[in-house]
Amino acid sequence: MTGRDPRFASAAPPPPRTHPRRVLVVGATGRLGVAIARALAARGDRVAVTARDAGKLDGLADDMAARYGDAARPFVITADLRDREAPDHIASELVRTGGVDDVVLACGPFPRTPLEELRREDLEQTLTVHAIAPLLLVNALAAPLSESQGAVVALADAGVTRPYVNHVAYLTAKGALQTGLRALSVELAPHVRVNIVALGIVADPEADADPLRTHRLATRSPLGRFGTPAEVVHAVLSLLDATWATGEIWGVGR
Repeated sequence: MTGRDPRFASAAPPPPRTHPRRVLVVGATGRLGVAIARALAARGDRVAVTARDAGKLDGLADDMAARYGDAARPFVITADLRDREAPDHIASELVRTGGVDDVVLACGPFPRTPLEELRREDLEQTLTVHAIAPLLLVNALAAPLSESQGAVVALADAGVTRPYVNHVAYLTAKGALQTGLRALSVELAPHVRVNIVALGIVADPEADADPLRTHRLATRSPLGRFGTPAEVVHAVLSLLDATWATGEIWGVGR
């Protein structure tokens, strides 16, 4: 009879997490990515940010330095997740500059794909950005994350289990991300924790100009309202610090 997998041998709880942590935010120029990056800097973490728009990344870095001091200026990695080399490029840049402790996957975009207009390219591109590249990135960072007893938290969508119309490609990709990350939570245990926040609708003042539509969508939630970026940040930081949670999907605002 073979011995037990040493990964699952009884072990003492990890020591309390101390800050600063080195945290990568993927999709950092989106509305939620910005809020998460700012919150991490505000609590003293050393933040790295990645997205495809160099101008927006530089603007975010300037904003964070102005808010929290020059020491809070994030390390910027410009990468387009649609590029095959992007996961390895991001990982190598982080390792080259000292490594990483935690990762937050806040990947956009949120493409509308009516069924009658759905194309193979829509599915391939959305799966690449929301699932394939993030999963490859986490795998590429497995060694430094393991060394630091790190955590991965991803933003997913409540629509995976409560689908809505005109977003087949997006919801398919988020479902693939959830399944892949739950598989990685087993593969990387017990050294790396991997968790997911499945979001309801988060308020967007720029996009929610129609009060009737806003009211109709808000009634989908038992709380009768949209969420806020601050509430998303609270859930993400909580899961980053929840040292006895992995493979979990937290439904927030559903």
